[in-house]
Amino acid sequence: MISVKQRKLAEQFSNLHHADEMLVIPNAWSAGSALVFEKQGFKAIATTSAGIAYSLGYPDGEDISLDDLCLVVKQITKRISIPLSVDFERGYGETIKEIKENVKQVILAGAVGINIEDGLANGHLENLECQIKMIKAISELKEELNIPFVINARTCAYWLNVADDESKLRIAIKRGNAFAEAGADCVFIPGPLNKETIKNLANKIDAPLNVIANPTFNDFDVMNKIGVKRLSMGSGAVRSVFNHLINIGQDYSNGKLDLMIDQPFSYAEANKFFTL
Repeated sequence: MISVKQRKLAEQFSNLHHADEMLVIPNAWSAGSALVFEKQGFKAIATTSAGIAYSLGYPDGEDISLDDLCLVVKQITKRISIPLSVDFERGYGETIKEIKENVKQVILAGAVGINIEDGLANGHLENLECQIKMIKAISELKEELNIPFVINARTCAYWLNVADDESKLRIAIKRGNAFAEAGADCVFIPGPLNKETIKNLANKIDAPLNVIANPTFNDFDVMNKIGVKRLSMGSGAVRSVFNHLINIGQDYSNGKLDLMIDQPFSYAEANKFFTL
């Protein structure tokens, strides 16, 4: 059942995409990582599909089950008090009917937003008309469930590097506007985008623009000024965490403890941090 609290969180999350200040949103992969981000003052949290997959011992790419994903969503929303959006990849289904039902299950698990993408495993983009039909079907759930959850429609034009720069820009703008017209509340275009590209996308897509923090261009203040409404962390944090864990394991296997013990986060401090 959708609670009054969840509906209010959905409204709150939707409003954050239209605020004057860019929504800087971290990407969590577990209840613990989500709680860390909430305690650092973020206004909302999104999941990272890669992070959830890694935490369960899988590579990214829908190798985990829908049940696994919903369980993580329930675990996160049980421990945080701010909106949670879920990276839903391609929808964990083969047909629009299946994907719509899967989105319903994620919303019922506690999410107030979803990411749905058009990138295929073969490196191409989903047929635009098919993607539009899928977004329209997902959008119907807002009325059916009586909750204004946020649909963040992602095009992988840059992520998959599907064409030359001029063509990618044209493709991303066309798809972004088509997704918005179909019912998407925000358009997500991940990739190593430079300032000029982001500015063009923000100006020419008639919906809030979501990009991902990356080494190419990462000036938060400038992004805010040129029209970015949502900035995602992506899988950067979870990859950094697992890289450190791998190094700890390598050291420990060689009889070294420095990486594990040379840090100030004591057992007592950890327990205190995770106590609500």
